[in-house]
Amino acid sequence: MTFKLVIIALLSYLGAIGTPWFFGTTGGFYTLGRPLVASALVGLILGDVKTALEVGVLIQAMYIGVITPGSVMPFDVDYIGYITTALIVLSKSDPTLAPTLAVPVGLIGVTIWNLIWVINVYFAHKADKYAEEGNIRGIKMMDMLPQVVNFALRFIPAFVIMYYGQGVLENVLNILPEFVIHYLQVVGGMLPALGIGLLLNMIVKEKIYLGLFLAGFIIVQYSHLPMIPIALLAMIVALFWYKFASKRGEV
Repeated sequence: MTFKLVIIALLSYLGAIGTPWFFGTTGGFYTLGRPLVASALVGLILGDVKTALEVGVLIQAMYIGVITPGSVMPFDVDYIGYITTALIVLSKSDPTLAPTLAVPVGLIGVTIWNLIWVINVYFAHKADKYAEEGNIRGIKMMDMLPQVVNFALRFIPAFVIMYYGQGVLENVLNILPEFVIHYLQVVGGMLPALGIGLLLNMIVKEKIYLGLFLAGFIIVQYSHLPMIPIALLAMIVALFWYKFASKRGEV
């Protein structure tokens, strides 16, 4: 089990913003660092893909509207994807608790990220000094050492949290009254809806179009049809809408 946790902690480093090894930011933060991808990998490693993906879907929806402007992160979705999923799977907890657990895990990741940036300012100033001196070897060293800091401050906390956290989470869930756990599940279930709402607020220009989203939600909820035929129906409606709107010169 320790080896599996080492692999997950390593992936949490490779998927972090600022880690260059896995095709840069594109392959790392925007691929390995996505909660749905992270949860799938954790599920494969720990042997419970079903539970892991249930966690990943909830977390992905929760943070789907979160952006990282200028590398300023409100939550560390990379840490959330790997550590939260691992804790839920290892402790055999209800996946609906994942959104609630994701909040403190994400804040821990942000704290670590900010600490990394503060420390790496030193290496940036040293690199400027070496550049003035024409010291190429020194510049290369100042380019590599920040990754050592990044690795140490992401890998070690991730491993420690997963190694000791599973037992802590199990004990806490055993101590908490049932109504408190139910409350946490209800609140956690609301957070993914908030994430979807943030995304819609960014991409929907005219609020009247939210009615189409609401119609789709009602159809999914009460018709009990699979999502694929409903999505195909939505595509047909969108094509007709675009055709008639373009004739009126609205697009």
